[in-house]
Amino acid sequence: MSLPYAGDQIIGTARGLSNGICNAYIVDVWTFIPDRHQGIASTMMRILLDTLQGQHVYLFTDYSIQFYKKLGFTERETCMEQIIGKWLVNTSLTDS
Repeated sequence: MSLPYAGDQIIGTARGLSNGICNAYIVDVWTFIPDRHQGIASTMMRILLDTLQGQHVYLFTDYSIQFYKKLGFTERETCMEQIIGKWLVNTSLTDS
């Protein structure tokens, strides 16, 4: 999970669910309305996606399609998707 703060107030969240090996889902992305359009959601997503190396990441949304495309997601019939790095090459498993 990625959480940006303004002072002591959380102004956004981006959460993912992963099996830690090959598949992940973006659960939700939210930015406090007064703080939108300042790059906060993009930064949260980049941080989150960086933790999902080697995974096929799925995202189900009816909104902000162009936003997610700018982050590298491809629109499919039922979802948006992206492979982070090389699929099934998970650096977090090989670093130990």
